[in-house]
Amino acid sequence: MIWTMIWGVGKSEIVRAIYDEDSKGGGVTANTYIQLLEENLLAYYEPGYIFMQDNAPSHKAQKTKDWFAYHGIEVMEWPPNSPDLNPIEHCWNWIKDWIDQNRPGLHLLPRNNTTTLDALFQAIEEAWDAMPDSYIESLIRSMDTRVNAVIEAEGWYTRY
Repeated sequence: MIWTMIWGVGKSEIVRAIYDEDSKGGGVTANTYIQLLEENLLAYYEPGYIFMQDNAPSHKAQKTKDWFAYHGIEVMEWPPNSPDLNPIEHCWNWIKDWIDQNRPGLHLLPRNNTTTLDALFQAIEEAWDAMPDSYIESLIRSMDTRVNAVIEAEGWYTRY
């Protein structure tokens, strides 16, 4: 798992998370997610910010909700079926396009080995660094429109 964050004044570092062996799906449990938040979000969060995350099970776990409440972090209510609402998804698409253009053979490397994962993470870091601040700013400026579109679509898909 790769974790990162954008907010009104910039972008965080890219964090490479270790998959949790306790995860049924081979991903991240609430414990792993909370550890990521402890080590990364608290350094950037300021009162008045609204944190956005999708409905992944580790995000919606009661333990995670309790962690946010304990730290006084407001979390945006996330409607089901609205991945298009999150601007970070557009950043991931931008990163994928950048990697396709700048590291065209990366997808041909053998999967599930350390060398490939290291090369992929390095490419993701390079793409993240190359992403223009103006692109992120445009995504952030579009949030009011995005949220209103999701409300109008009653939580379903929008053009975003």
